[in-house]
Amino acid sequence: MPPFELCVNSDLSQLARISEFVSLSARRAGVAEADVYDIQMATDEACTNSIEHAYDGDTGEVRICCWVENKDFVVRVTDFGKRFDPDKVPVPDTKAPLESRDIGGLGLFFMRELTDGIEFHSDGEKGNQVILRKRISRAE
Repeated sequence: MPPFELCVNSDLSQLARISEFVSLSARRAGVAEADVYDIQMATDEACTNSIEHAYDGDTGEVRICCWVENKDFVVRVTDFGKRFDPDKVPVPDTKAPLESRDIGGLGLFFMRELTDGIEFHSDGEKGNQVILRKRISRAE
């Protein structure tokens, strides 16, 4: 499968278009239907973070690229805004009562839970990248 790429403005109104693009690309790659939802949700979280935080309210570009690598369906989300350091996001205590939990941090938690691998890269020329991997397990 050759890579497919979608470039959009960093606007929350683009999330439905991104979701449709990722789900269509995943299905074309042979991703099982139950896993399509997982990679779609993880990508939605990554894109929402880029849109809401990378450009500090200004408009920028978000690129979504999908391809198959070995037995993984891969989605790379790229922005050219401020750098994101995932190590600065505390791991949420999902067992604590709701009223005592901190706000935020669940997006990254869900991305990790919904995928089979996640990487973060930041480079002045290549931008900030979140790479999500979902193992392709074809439906029987």
